[in-house]
Amino acid sequence: MRIGVDLDGVLYEWEKTARYMLREVLPNSPYPKDGPLGQTSADWNYIENNVDPEHWGWLWTEGVRLGLFRHGHMFPGTIKYMRMLADLGEVIIITHRPKAAVPDTLAWLGYQQLPLSGIHILTNEEPKSGVKVDYFIDDKVENCWDVYQNTGATVFLMNRPWNQFRGSWNNTVDNLKEFYLEILGGGL
Repeated sequence: MRIGVDLDGVLYEWEKTARYMLREVLPNSPYPKDGPLGQTSADWNYIENNVDPEHWGWLWTEGVRLGLFRHGHMFPGTIKYMRMLADLGEVIIITHRPKAAVPDTLAWLGYQQLPLSGIHILTNEEPKSGVKVDYFIDDKVENCWDVYQNTGATVFLMNRPWNQFRGSWNNTVDNLKEFYLEILGGGL
């Protein structure tokens, strides 16, 4: 069995790291902790919509260079349930990242010592459905639809504050434990 897992928003707290960097690392940051960037993103474009376009560009250039994809935390339970998923089958990371973030992504994954069977870092917005898996989890509805429609995999959306307007997507889990239990139970 092959289990595809997204990084950002599933394992890695990207939005928390991005908000921190825009508040604390951006030179002369105008964003206080008690402002919008001190709060969890309410929708997919929340951070971009709450910063100056120049600062959004900084995040994806200088911010990447300074560690946007090198530093940051995992969601609670990540290590435990990634190990348990690996007991069920091959765990494959499938993520979209800028090309400049590939070395940091590999270093971060190596540091975490997760039991992975493969890593697919898609740097040109290639569809995630190009990687064949039996189960898949992501926090972006469009990626879930792509994999579901093009692979026959059982697909789950990680329930996050920024994807609450997900339309008709019903296969949701709140954490990796629930994803693991769904796989144990044979999916939906």
